[in-house]
Amino acid sequence: MNNLTSRANVILANSLSVLAICAGLLFITTLHIKVEPEFEIKVNKVDVRHQPDHMTGRRDYLDLALINYNLAVDMTDSFHWNVKMIFLYMVAEYTNEDNAVNQVVLWDKIVMRGDNPLVDVKNLRTKYSFFDDGSHLRGRDIKLSLHWNVVPNAGLLPNIRGSKHISQVLPSSYTY
Repeated sequence: MNNLTSRANVILANSLSVLAICAGLLFITTLHIKVEPEFEIKVNKVDVRHQPDHMTGRRDYLDLALINYNLAVDMTDSFHWNVKMIFLYMVAEYTNEDNAVNQVVLWDKIVMRGDNPLVDVKNLRTKYSFFDDGSHLRGRDIKLSLHWNVVPNAGLLPNIRGSKHISQVLPSSYTY
C-alpha cells in the first residue's frame, strides 16, 4: 500500500496544491494595480485611395486609408511582478451607413518583461491595411485609440482601452 508510486502521487498532489494556492495569492495581490501606460498619438498624414478589390475576386473597388503617424508609449510603471508581457495595439474606429461600429487594428507590438518599456516610433505607416468594405471612408471621422492586453503570470487576461483617443477626419477626395 505504501509503495513508491503512491508516495510519489501524494508528493505531486500536495506540491500542485501548494503551487495553485501560491498562484491564487499572486493574482489576488495584484488585483488592485491598474496598468495605465502613458501614450501620445500624433497623425502626420492621411490619404484615401480607391483600390480594386483583390480579395474577393469581384471587380469592385474599396477605399484604402493610409495613415502616417507618431506613437510614443511609456510602459515603465506598467510592469509589476505579475506582468509577463503587454500586447499593445492601435485601433481605428468609425461609423458608416452599413455598420454602426467599424473597428480596424492598424498596428500592434508585444513588449516582454525585460524589453525596453519605451515605444517611440516616428513616421510609422499602418502595419495592417485599413480597408473599408465599400466606398465609405472619404470624409469620415475616425477615432484612433490605443488598447492593450496585460498577460499575467497568474490571473485574468484583461483587455483595456486607453482613456484618450485622437479624432481625425479623412480627406474627402481620393489621392493616387
